[in-house]
Amino acid sequence: MFMNSYNAHFFYNGKYGLFKILEENSNVVDIVDADSEAGYVAIGGFVNAHTHIGDSFIELPPKLDITSLVGPNGYKHKMLNSASEKIILKGMREAISVMKKDNIRAFFDFREGGIKGLELIRKIKKNNIDSIVLSRPTDLNFSSNEMDLLLKNSHGIGLSAISDYPIDFIKKVAFYTKQKNKIFAVHVSERIREDIDTVLNLNPDFIVHMHRATKDDLEKVKKRNIPIVLAPRASLFFNIIPDIKRFVDLGIEWALGTDNGMLCIPSIRLEMEYVYRYSGLDPVEILKAGTIRMDRFLSKPSKIYLFKGTPSKIVKNPFLKSFKVLNIPQTF
Repeated sequence: MFMNSYNAHFFYNGKYGLFKILEENSNVVDIVDADSEAGYVAIGGFVNAHTHIGDSFIELPPKLDITSLVGPNGYKHKMLNSASEKIILKGMREAISVMKKDNIRAFFDFREGGIKGLELIRKIKKNNIDSIVLSRPTDLNFSSNEMDLLLKNSHGIGLSAISDYPIDFIKKVAFYTKQKNKIFAVHVSERIREDIDTVLNLNPDFIVHMHRATKDDLEKVKKRNIPIVLAPRASLFFNIIPDIKRFVDLGIEWALGTDNGMLCIPSIRLEMEYVYRYSGLDPVEILKAGTIRMDRFLSKPSKIYLFKGTPSKIVKNPFLKSFKVLNIPQTF
């Protein structure tokens, strides 16, 4: 029986290692320890850990500060409220198309607009990409009826900055979400430092940004093993360059997203390339952030993508395509 074999840097199901992948007829038949230097990279697909694809239709946002552009009453929400459903859906479909070309297997979308926002994302085809949809209440007066509808039709709740809401409201939303065994995520310390103890008392599953966090803040997050999602290209729009090295040095579980569609196309390949250019990080570390760091929230991939070359070649060339896609049994 003839089988192909590939010694690969293998990123799959939350883990990374050097393995030999044995393949026959585009099916993985075995995975064993690599017996020589790896000349391939194998991944279960890329993951975009933070998107807002609803505002992808906005082509040229004005150069405003964070609050004025994406805050609760900012430019983005005014545009969303005034745009037709047809225009918004067109932008969302274009975002999905970009992710499909990127070999993205899953994305985490923060859905503004309450039930209406959920209805919009349900109307578009995902092209076999898993969408982890995190909804958001529209009423700042806590409503269990609204929360029931949101949680029934989404994977959980994704809030903007904790400073955007009354703290009692956030506590009720977080507690209700966790009671229903759904994901709770929130933006933290993006514009200003926000109290990390208040955040951690909400028991978030993951948090976004942490640009203004102190070392003590990050150590507390590390102790709780909570992933932090960064979106460096979008942050650059606000003249913020995240110091990712301090996340790495502290052992933080960090992942990559692309944030608002009006600021960046949702290409995690471009995100990795940008991080590679400015951070000086090990390419393996960057690939982990773009592939396996959010696997705790996802099902096992059913396919793996094979690339010729090293991790550095993958992250510095966002246009390099996989040369083969293999089916992989769920037993691996």
